[in-house]
Order: sequence, then C-alpha cells, then structure tokens
Amino acid sequence: MVERGEAGVDRAAVMEVGREVGAVTQAAAILRAVAGAREALGVTAIARAAGVSPSTTLNILRTLVGEGFVALVPDTKTYRLGLGLLEVARPLLNRSDVELLQPGLQQVATEFEATTSVWQVAPDDKALLLGRIVPASGIHIEFRLATRIPAYAGAIGRAVAAAGQAAGGLPRATLRARFGAIRWHVPVPFETFLEEVEASAARGYAVDAGHLIRGVTSVAAALCDRHQRPRLVVAAHLFQGQLTEERLQALGSALRGLVAAAQPAMFGVVEAGGAAAARRRAMNAAAPSPRAADGSPRSAP
Repeated sequence: MVERGEAGVDRAAVMEVGREVGAVTQAAAILRAVAGAREALGVTAIARAAGVSPSTTLNILRTLVGEGFVALVPDTKTYRLGLGLLEVARPLLNRSDVELLQPGLQQVATEFEATTSVWQVAPDDKALLLGRIVPASGIHIEFRLATRIPAYAGAIGRAVAAAGQAAGGLPRATLRARFGAIRWHVPVPFETFLEEVEASAARGYAVDAGHLIRGVTSVAAALCDRHQRPRLVVAAHLFQGQLTEERLQALGSALRGLVAAAQPAMFGVVEAGGAAAARRRAMNAAAPSPRAADGSPRSAP
C-alpha cells in the first residue's frame, strides 16, 4: 500500500485563523440555539441557550429575520429557523460525506504531508474506504478506493472500538472475538489493544504505530451519530518516523478538531454552547502549528 509517484493534488496554502468577530460568533450561537430547539423559542430562552445577553440577542434576531435566516412567529413573539438558511445550505444538500469532509482532510494532508481518508463503518464489522486525499509530496501512502478492512483493525479500529464502548454497545467478549480475526503485520496483545482503546477514548483520536501495516503510522478519529454509534472515521496515514511525537499529537488534535466541527452538522444538532465550543476547538486545531527545528514533516527516503 506504499506507492511512489506524483501526487494527485496541488499543495494548498494552510489557512491562517485570525481573531474572531464577536458579533458573528454571537449570531452563530443564536442560530444554533434556535436550530437545537424542538419548538419556537422566545428571546429570553434563546439568549440563555446561546450565552448572549437578551438585548444583544434581540438585535441579532431582528437582523437574522431581515436576512431570512430566522422567522418570527408573530402570535407568540417566538423565533424559529427561516427558509433563508435553506437557500444558503442548498449547495451542500446533495454532497457526499467525502465531499463534505474534503476541505478539512485536504488541509490536514497538506500540513502534515499525510494521506487522509474517510471510512464508513459497515454493519458487517468492516470499514469501507469511501475516499482519500494524497499530499503534494511525491512519496505517500496509497489505498485503493473501496478497500475493506476489519472494523476494529489499526487506528481506525481503535477509534471505532472507543466509540462503541462509550455508547455501551460493545461487549468485551465481542471485541475480543473481532480482534482475534484481524491479521496484524506486527501482532499486538489484546490487553495492550484494550489499553490503547481507552487512551483513544480519552484523547479523542487513535494511533496505530506500524502494527496493522508494517512501517505505516495511522491516526484516526470517529464521527458518531446522535446515539454515539460510530458511523464514519477520518484518518491520516504516513511513514513511521515521518513526524516527531509532538507533531504526531498535533495531527491527532487536527483530526479531533475536524470531527468536532463536522459531527454536529452531519449527524445531528447538539447544544448550542457545545457546538460553538467544538468549532472554536476545530479552528484552533486547524491553525498551522509551530514546528520545532527537528519537527518538520518529511517524506521517507
């Protein structure tokens, strides 16, 4: 699965994250508060959910109503989402999961010179490769589209297992049986695998250091649905030793931030404060990381 050749995409500039604009952040929090409610809300309830003062909330709501993003229910003086949001979001409605995740994956691939990928967790305990993005460097890890691997194998498997255990739907005996059917290039004891699954759950991403594929390090994070069941996994694949430990942690944080930003939109609305915080963490994770003198990514010889 290691290929030498020209990359299929051009190197993209990594977007710098500047100072947040308070009014925009508040408007986004208000929109998420309205979207997260099962029924139309009044100004006070929206302000409380969004963490914005009532007076500021009212002014922003009036602006959003004028733009069509929020609709006022005159009889009850309450607010709900408006059709203007559908107009803005329409270009996204028919896009695949891979297309929706592509900008974030492209950014990770460029910054860390890693192949990034999207995997679907299938009901038959397999993970199906939906898409991948290769870095601009001429030497990279390659996977064929539609590749299928055991759902609990490698970094992807650790991320899936961590999500499954968090959801309470993965008995240890079941995981042991699935683990026993995996062919590892460098075997790992089941107890060690369990410890790494727990570590993955704690930090929000999983790492496989050359166990599934010798010489290849993979980092992965799972996207879960409203019931916390893993549905998709985003991953990055590079050569062992390509990154320092510090940069490897930065890569994991970037994937965790991508998941935090994408999961609420793709699999259900979460509480307004949680969604806003997740997006801020994702922006910070996506920002270019300061690199030590010996920490720059490099291609394997």
